[in-house]
Amino acid sequence: NLFPHRQFWLSVTVSFALLFKMLIVATVVVLATMVAERTRPAMAALIATLPLSVGATYVLLGMEHSNAFVSAAALKSVAGACSTTVFIVAFARLVQRIPPVLALLAAYAAWAPVAWLVHVTDWTVPGVLLFTAVMMAGSYALTFSLRHLRSQRIAKRYWFDPLVRGGSVALLVGVLTALADRLGPSAVGTLANFPIIMSSIGVILAFRMGPEAAAGMLSNSVAGMVGVCLGLLQVHLTIVRLGAPLSLFLGLMVCVVWNLMLFQIGRRQSSGRSDLSR
Repeated sequence: NLFPHRQFWLSVTVSFALLFKMLIVATVVVLATMVAERTRPAMAALIATLPLSVGATYVLLGMEHSNAFVSAAALKSVAGACSTTVFIVAFARLVQRIPPVLALLAAYAAWAPVAWLVHVTDWTVPGVLLFTAVMMAGSYALTFSLRHLRSQRIAKRYWFDPLVRGGSVALLVGVLTALADRLGPSAVGTLANFPIIMSSIGVILAFRMGPEAAAGMLSNSVAGMVGVCLGLLQVHLTIVRLGAPLSLFLGLMVCVVWNLMLFQIGRRQSSGRSDLSR
């Protein structure tokens, strides 16, 4: 046996990959909140919807499981992204009316039944496309009026803020991933889009900059979730044929290109509004 300790080194690699995922998610949360504080919530939404957390989850799955397992989980995650948008809508609409923690709990209560529906449904590509189109269109319509909200409040900054924000989120991600990776592809695919980044950034912005900033960021993230769905669908359709490394890389590129397109559209709309105001 040329690799007598193969299982040991695989466990070590997976552990480091999990730590890397925790670091990625913490970095995304800290970066997105800093961007929102300095520019616009819409920019934070573009960062928050980059599939770095879910992408790290699928890298871990690709290391531990077969391509067929990852493909099944990815299709489930496409539908699972819709449960995340339900969370986004509920949180964005409620955070301006009730305290942020209560809004967060209510948003999770809205997310749970949709996530359960995603978990128990045997999805096909046509079915998931129809479900996603309806859910994304409805979520976009329900949050459209909130997309331009931003806070005028200046957030107070302390040197330990990034450590507290990043560390708490990283810990929660580690716990969720450790639980999810012991389940089958259906549960893993459903939980891969658990709205940990959205909830973390939303609560932080609500406390630091006010509910308007949180609602604005969350509302702008709905369009970005479409790119996540497209990237995951690409993984489902190609991973068995292309292999995990190439398929996952292409899925990431789909999301990046989608968000760059949203960024350009946002710039043009901002320029158009500026020209009209002169």
